[in-house]
Amino acid sequence: MSIQQLKYLIALDDLRHFGLAAKHCFVAQPTLTTQFKKLEEELGVQLIDRQATPIRPTRIGEKIVAQARLILDDVAGLHSMLEEETATISGTYVLGIIPTLAPYLLPLFISSFSKKFPEVHLNIREMQSEQIMKGLKRKQIDVGLLVTPLEEKQLREIPLYYEPFLIYASPEEKILQRSPLLPKHVDPRSLWILQQGHCFRNQMLNICNSSSGTVAVAENSSGPDVGSITFQAGSIETLKNMVKNNHGYTIIPEMSVHAELDEYHINRFAPPQPAREVSLVVSKSFSREKLLLELRKAILEVVPEDFRKHDRYVGVAWR
Repeated sequence: MSIQQLKYLIALDDLRHFGLAAKHCFVAQPTLTTQFKKLEEELGVQLIDRQATPIRPTRIGEKIVAQARLILDDVAGLHSMLEEETATISGTYVLGIIPTLAPYLLPLFISSFSKKFPEVHLNIREMQSEQIMKGLKRKQIDVGLLVTPLEEKQLREIPLYYEPFLIYASPEEKILQRSPLLPKHVDPRSLWILQQGHCFRNQMLNICNSSSGTVAVAENSSGPDVGSITFQAGSIETLKNMVKNNHGYTIIPEMSVHAELDEYHINRFAPPQPAREVSLVVSKSFSREKLLLELRKAILEVVPEDFRKHDRYVGVAWR
């Protein structure tokens, strides 16, 4: 059994096709097929059901795939540890970031980070949380920027800051005059929300439910009706525009506030304010500590200092 054979097995599990797996591993398909057969013969079991469409691991194959991933994690960790000894962070890294963070956080630090570390190439992908988590586990993504806690055994979380949530409302909405403003004052029937799949959507609904002591997500919530329209947005900026031009209100993260444009639309919750915990997330085998240190430093330099004072906030779960 070789490391390369285990890589072929993982590629087959990821891509479910011999031709695509061979292309992914930069070998000819006959080479991959031959080596994979040798692996099955050595282990004495069938690892892949070739009759299925697409192909898939057998029951015992699934268990061996899981173990193979752990082995390759350990090997990758060993290589990373040796590279870390050179005190360099050069290389190409895939960074996954959620859509409700990307437009507000990335522009603040990415340029200065790139100038400081020109030898680092960041391949940035805007993805939803579940996709980032899956990519981290499969080693398709190196670093994630998303909302935690995740409570995933295979992943390591490096908390950065707490970003408070604010009410964003049409000027005629009474919730703007609420003082103190509490989560129980938020009526889901008047709330514009993001479409399903966004972790921020779950947090918005959990704020509504927090006063009743539950964090259940009301999956049927779909925002206020405007005539014959029921609308769920794909971005925070769309939500804000719907509020400005119609009625009702929404919940936004503080970094999405434009001081001059949004001044008369926001109200802050009473302390401790509901907030989202933003973290760097990596696989537990990832050991490029210097890269994580420098990313963390670059991000904390551009977020408000108050975001680091965790005693001011209460984290809102999204899972």
